[in-house]
Amino acid sequence: MSKLQNFLNKNSVHAGAELPLVHTTQAFSLDGIIDSKLLKPTKCPVFVGEELTYLFYGKPSYRARASASKSWLMPVCFLIRMSAVASIKRVFPFDSGAFHAGRHPAYLSVFNMAEFEVSGRDDPSKIVSAFFKTVRDYFKLIPKESSNFESEYSLTVRDSEIRALRDLAGDSSLVGIDDRRFCVEVQTAEDISLTSGNVQAVILPYDYLDDDLVVSFIESELEAVPLPYESFSLSSSEHTAIIYDKVYEFLRQEGGVHGV
Repeated sequence: MSKLQNFLNKNSVHAGAELPLVHTTQAFSLDGIIDSKLLKPTKCPVFVGEELTYLFYGKPSYRARASASKSWLMPVCFLIRMSAVASIKRVFPFDSGAFHAGRHPAYLSVFNMAEFEVSGRDDPSKIVSAFFKTVRDYFKLIPKESSNFESEYSLTVRDSEIRALRDLAGDSSLVGIDDRRFCVEVQTAEDISLTSGNVQAVILPYDYLDDDLVVSFIESELEAVPLPYESFSLSSSEHTAIIYDKVYEFLRQEGGVHGV
């Protein structure tokens, strides 16, 4: 059992308000997604030999590497209900790719990544509830105050991994890693069916709402909320703040921001 799983189990950390899972892809992928109505696992460079789909709990944390400001390279995000994922392979409290690439600080990367692996369906919510007072704090990466956190869970010197995670969440001094330093990553090896019961909203560039097929897929087939954003003469990754705001406002309207 990993150190994080033991921490969640030992302290009977409660699951808070359930947030959607966010899967981010690039707009050119929409054709294949509309045809198959599936999110399909792809080869993973971190867990070699596995095909996985990556999602993030509540936040659009994935960044596409495209630097050109082409419409087909812009991010598209599906906000998916947790129940849509048939089987969870792994959950981490950070971007496992960033950890694997050595972008986390030494006070965390000194540990084996496996010590932070969990896989329970309620574990993403429990992680947020354990380290943050509210979902809003999770978005803003404002963890529980250190001494209060250690007292609440009776942490000792042998709980280094857990204390490092709390420090990581609030460490805005880090260079080379952004909000992905603490974001709950969910992996699945199964197809995810995109249906009206599974998808809550789709974030995409305004240009794509001029396409009748795209609009019909989102509004009629998925019965989801389209959340369009204006794309500017910026790289794909530079639209991240705009997309964050779209997700946050959707959760606010759904009543999922302030409670955990």
